[in-house]
Amino acid sequence: MQIPQLSGVLTALATPYDDSGQLDLEALDKLVELLISNGVHALIPGGSSGEYYSQTLEERKAILARVAEIVKNRIPLHVGANSMRPEETIELAKFAEGLGYGAQLLAAPPYSLPGKPELIAHFRNIEKTLRWRSFTISPPAPAWTWTRSSSKASSISRRCNASAVSMIRLWTSSYGARAPGSPALPTSLPAEHVALYNACVEREDFLLGRKPMKTMMPLIYLMQDGGKYNQFKYGASACDVHAPLIGLSDVERSDKLYENLKSQKIASWVN
Repeated sequence: MQIPQLSGVLTALATPYDDSGQLDLEALDKLVELLISNGVHALIPGGSSGEYYSQTLEERKAILARVAEIVKNRIPLHVGANSMRPEETIELAKFAEGLGYGAQLLAAPPYSLPGKPELIAHFRNIEKTLRWRSFTISPPAPAWTWTRSSSKASSISRRCNASAVSMIRLWTSSYGARAPGSPALPTSLPAEHVALYNACVEREDFLLGRKPMKTMMPLIYLMQDGGKYNQFKYGASACDVHAPLIGLSDVERSDKLYENLKSQKIASWVN
C-alpha cells in the first residue's frame, strides 16, 4: 500500500455560499482556480474550515465531486471525511477515494469526547475499511502531528496545543517542516503561504522566511484570539457562511488588516 506523500502548502478549502445560504458552486470553481494559480500544493475540501458540520451528506458529496472535476489531477486532493457517525465517515471516504482523493483527514468526534483508547479504536475502525492510509488531526492531540519532519519545530510545537495550530503551522515551516499542516489561511493568502514555503523549505533560507511569517502574524492573532475564524473567507471573497455561523459585521469588515497585509505583496519578497 502506497502512503500519500504530504508536502507543501496543504490548503483547507472554504465552502462558498450565496446570499440565500445555498452552496455557490460557481464561486467554488473560481476559488479553486485562484488557489491553483497561486501555487498551493494540495487542496483539502470537507474539513471544519469548509463547514462540513452544517452540510447534508449529499451536499458534501457534491462539493467533493465538483472540486475533483475542476482540479482535473493538476494538484493532489485530500479529503476531510468527518462525522459523528463512523458509518457516514466511511461512506464519504469511499466516495472520495473513487474520485481520486489521496489521504483522509480525520478529527476526533467533538461532542462525546472519547478518550485515547476510544480514539485509536475509532480511527482503526475507519482505516481498516479503506484501501489507503489516513492521516489524522485530532483536537486533543499535540501540534507535533504536523511537524515531525523538523526536530526543532517539533520541540517548539510539543509545548503548544491544537488551539495554536495556525501559528505553529506557519512557524514550523520557517524551521524546515515540509508539510506545515492544512491551515485555512492559505485560502485567502495562497501566494503568501507558497512564498513562505519556497523560502524556508525549497531554498532553506529561514531568515528570509521569517519576514513574511512575522508579517502575517497579526492576522493569525486576530482569528485565534479576538476575531472569528471564518474571517479567512472574507479574504477569499467567500465571506458568506452557513448557519449556525453568521457573517462579519460592518465593523469587522471595516478592519483593514487583511487589505494592508495584501498591499505589502509578501510573495514578491521571496519570488
